[in-house]
Amino acid sequence: MHYRIFFVCLFALLSRQVIASPSVGETSSSELSSPEHSIHSTQPSTGASSASDKISPDTLLSQFQKSYHHDNYELSYIRVRQGSIEPMRLFHGVINGVEVVHRIHLNGPVRESVRRGDQVAHYAFGQTPYSVKASRMAGMMDTLGDVSPTHLMANYDLVVSGKGRVAGRVAQVIRIIPKHDRLYGLYLWLDEVSHLPLRIDIVDRHGNLVEQQMALDLALFDKPTQWMEKLSSIDLPALSDLDSPKPSDVKWQLGWKPTGMQIVSQDQHVLAITQQRVDYLKLSDGLFDVSVYAYPKGNSQILQGEIVRQGATSLHSVVHNGMEITVVGEVPPQTATLIAQSVKLIPAKAEDKAQEISHD
Repeated sequence: MHYRIFFVCLFALLSRQVIASPSVGETSSSELSSPEHSIHSTQPSTGASSASDKISPDTLLSQFQKSYHHDNYELSYIRVRQGSIEPMRLFHGVINGVEVVHRIHLNGPVRESVRRGDQVAHYAFGQTPYSVKASRMAGMMDTLGDVSPTHLMANYDLVVSGKGRVAGRVAQVIRIIPKHDRLYGLYLWLDEVSHLPLRIDIVDRHGNLVEQQMALDLALFDKPTQWMEKLSSIDLPALSDLDSPKPSDVKWQLGWKPTGMQIVSQDQHVLAITQQRVDYLKLSDGLFDVSVYAYPKGNSQILQGEIVRQGATSLHSVVHNGMEITVVGEVPPQTATLIAQSVKLIPAKAEDKAQEISHD
């Protein structure tokens, strides 16, 4: 298998968007370098109201989603994965009814993303900026910000689990528990005052921490900052002309998928970094996504059959009839393996007799 393709698949899921080969604009990442901000958190109320104690988890989630999309704020936080700590900063504002979001990685080579409405632009050191059409950025915060509470409760149990304190602020804790043990669970800390996310823990079925995002500081504003006003008018890279997927050439089916996950797309598209056209299938339960890629087997099989895990993201690759099948998603390693091993390539004559996908 191509070693490079293997990790491109991982990159594609970590961006949590179907990334096509872009038609890029002229904007450079240096244009997005924000001024230094001194963020001072507003002190929260330390008293607990009786109404807050009795509030339902779906109401708390709805309050979070409203604040996440409609308020003006800056959130500094860290992402912890397998011992690595990555500091990040998120800027959010609403200008003339349009959401403007800027996320920047604070360590290492420059990596920034800007979302304005339904367009997301990506900037990285040494790479040409590009845009894709998307209503959210990569990451669990944005996923939770968009998931339907009703849909979520179909596959998970939501439990209000008391209060805690994060970044000097009182937070309400929600446990999101999968109804089946093939998936991860979540602990979500929401600021009692603003309802914004202060901490997200992804845990396995034994409650062991797999990945964490935790706030260091939060600032709330009555109106968008000057920086967000500037981002609302900056020229973003053009949307890709090749963003439209094509029908898949490979006839395949999954013999198994986790209960609650559905196939939400199946097509063929071009990976932005390598220009490789791959067949693609995406599973989702609204909270976690799994991508399955199929492409001709390469000469190198360095990682074929092995499992790679980065935080909550697992990757497993197998070979079927001259095709490499790579599964990458925010699921336990054993789940990624079961999905990869269940893929069946369907001969043309047998296509009409394909059996329905089974569930666990």
